[in-house]
Amino acid sequence: MFRAIAALVLASTTSHSTATLSSAVPWWERVTVTVSDDGKTQSCRYESSLQPSAGKDCSVSSSESATASSAGTKDQFTRITFERRFNPGTKPDMTLEPGEVLLGGQMMALAIDGAGAVKGCQIVATSGSVTPQYGCSEAEAERFEASAGRQHAAAPRREGYMTIIVYGHSEHVV
Repeated sequence: MFRAIAALVLASTTSHSTATLSSAVPWWERVTVTVSDDGKTQSCRYESSLQPSAGKDCSVSSSESATASSAGTKDQFTRITFERRFNPGTKPDMTLEPGEVLLGGQMMALAIDGAGAVKGCQIVATSGSVTPQYGCSEAEAERFEASAGRQHAAAPRREGYMTIIVYGHSEHVV
């Protein structure tokens, strides 16, 4: 059930990141979608450490897969979370909380120039069976904060790791 729902949601969640991203401090963003066992979206929530106020509702566009039903009951809900994390300098773990099931993930090593552009990207780790639809081409399209001071080619590069993970959690409503 997780994989079918994850494939649907992964392809249809709307992006909410409009802020310039920091390359100097760790940050995270996540979209959590709750889906009933009959495939219908119950809720969608966007949260970010870059905007620490309350999360925002988001939307999932419908598709034929959304109406597919399974043999489960309608009081079973699955939460699928799509999260990206950035860590400057050090290689992080792809850790999850107890009860969460890793569906897929990948970690990219990024080189960010003094103007805030991603000038190098390499996938350094992958896991799980659901491939996140966010890779080096998407990371290279991102805009990070420019380095303070010098804005020319001699400005120092920053290095960091972008981790994209997809994980799920089932719950039974009583």
